[in-house]
Amino acid sequence: MADFNDIDKKLDLILQKQQELENKMNKMESIINKIENDIYMDEAFDFEIVCPYCNNEFTTDISDGKTEVTCPECENIIELDWTGDIDGESCGHYGCEGCHGCEHDEDDDM
Repeated sequence: MADFNDIDKKLDLILQKQQELENKMNKMESIINKIENDIYMDEAFDFEIVCPYCNNEFTTDISDGKTEVTCPECENIIELDWTGDIDGESCGHYGCEGCHGCEHDEDDDM
């Protein structure tokens, strides 16, 4: 009978450890789901903007394809440029800030 008691104790210990592991895995899955929601929630996200007309700082919901937003303070329309061009000049011209991806050498400007 002593052998069955040892087996029962070991089985109970295994079941207890299994339950602990399942709880840990559920907690990890919950954390991973929260991270995925933060990263892939949807295509829209809040974006901080400083109005170039009145310097008002505001947050707005930006989604793919949105090309302009209205300042809530001065009501001017602000065009959104997602190309990274500064003042309409593309990287590689004199507006380059040294991104190192365009073959434009900052020393050529001097």
